[in-house]
Amino acid sequence: MKVLVIGGNGLFGRKTVINLVKDPEVETVVSMDVTPVKDWVMKSMEKHNDKFHYVRRDVSELEDIIGAIKTYSIDRLVNWAFLLPGVAESNPRASVKVNALGMCNAFETARLTGITRVVYASSEGVYGPQNEYGDREVTEGDRLHPGSGYALMKQFAEILAQQYAERYGINFTALRPPIGYGHGGLTPLTIKQFSDICSLPAIGQPFSADTDGNEPWSLASADDVAEITRLLLHLPSSPHPAYNVAGPPTSLRDVAEVVRRYIPDAVIEFGKQAASPDRGDFGIPWKLSTVRAREDLGFTTLPLEKAVLIHINDARLDAGMEPIEG
Repeated sequence: MKVLVIGGNGLFGRKTVINLVKDPEVETVVSMDVTPVKDWVMKSMEKHNDKFHYVRRDVSELEDIIGAIKTYSIDRLVNWAFLLPGVAESNPRASVKVNALGMCNAFETARLTGITRVVYASSEGVYGPQNEYGDREVTEGDRLHPGSGYALMKQFAEILAQQYAERYGINFTALRPPIGYGHGGLTPLTIKQFSDICSLPAIGQPFSADTDGNEPWSLASADDVAEITRLLLHLPSSPHPAYNVAGPPTSLRDVAEVVRRYIPDAVIEFGKQAASPDRGDFGIPWKLSTVRAREDLGFTTLPLEKAVLIHINDARLDAGMEPIEG
């Protein structure tokens, strides 16, 4: 198996690359991005770096993707290249080039080069706010109702995938992660907070937030997303076209409690700002069903304790510090 990971230096992409190079059935992993590979990521792959290649190319340029595929004889494609809310709104044109045209380019290169297996990024944002579903978990069978330009482009990607599948016989799987976290998460603010609350104490720095830390969010660690991606690439096709990748509702205070188990002297402070009482009327849901992924793929997300420890040790590796034992 030879895999191209577009957006391979992003939060999900780099963990997908690290996960894949450790798979004995994967011969080659190519990370394609416009930014260079992080030093700590290279350290994570030291025993397998003979499998790894990096190419500096742009998802919005069709020829860039085709060139990478042909150079390394790629037979599986993953697209984790996207601009998240916050960045997307500040640069609408770049958002469309990456999130819409870039996704179409990935699908078109698969068609042109004969690749028949593609895993790509959708989002829980396609569902709309939690209150549309009451207090229950949102399932993949629920009607999509994206409430932002970013989420709308994710639904657009799923529509495109269906068209390419029907016309050209390509086997697609969309992943719909919620709030992703892991070392180096930057945007939007919620992702940065769930990332910093582990990464900063890991290297002896304080974490603080203006909020009271009690808001529940559905979370997926970068390692969770990487693992389900790896599982899906081993299948010629998936039983369903889309899967939620999510843990149970979790707050910043829940994560703080776990961080303090590993780092008892961690300085973590919260403010008094409570969640808006009408929070459930807008934004994204915080209760997602993962029954489909469990039944179809045998996949479940990592326990919070294990995901946080991996996150802490990634931050320590980046800082040149010894890992903490679990």
